[in-house]
Amino acid sequence: MDKRREPRVPHNIRFFVHVSECDEDPDLIGVSVSCEGVDFSSNGLQFRTDDLIPIGSNLNITIGIGAPFPMFLLAGEIKWTRASDDECYLGIQLHESEGTDYTSWNDRFDEIFS
Repeated sequence: MDKRREPRVPHNIRFFVHVSECDEDPDLIGVSVSCEGVDFSSNGLQFRTDDLIPIGSNLNITIGIGAPFPMFLLAGEIKWTRASDDECYLGIQLHESEGTDYTSWNDRFDEIFS
């Protein structure tokens, strides 16, 4: 059953996530992982990567997207993971956090992905 509350916009873009909290594997804290976006919404995203990061981990996400190519610093929590062949798919719920661009991301979401 799909739990999405809002439509997702498919968009392939490469970016990095940085593990800021990981109770299951503290050695991952501070690790940067290269990712490829699958789809986005104003409050979440799905990406694929070669590295599995445990559910419940918190990430800092740096995405450069749109025109004139603004950078967004976002924060989110991994809500689900799925392994497929040699790739891992992760679902992230974004949340407002001090020092992030969450409000700007939400305000400009339709403009960025139009």
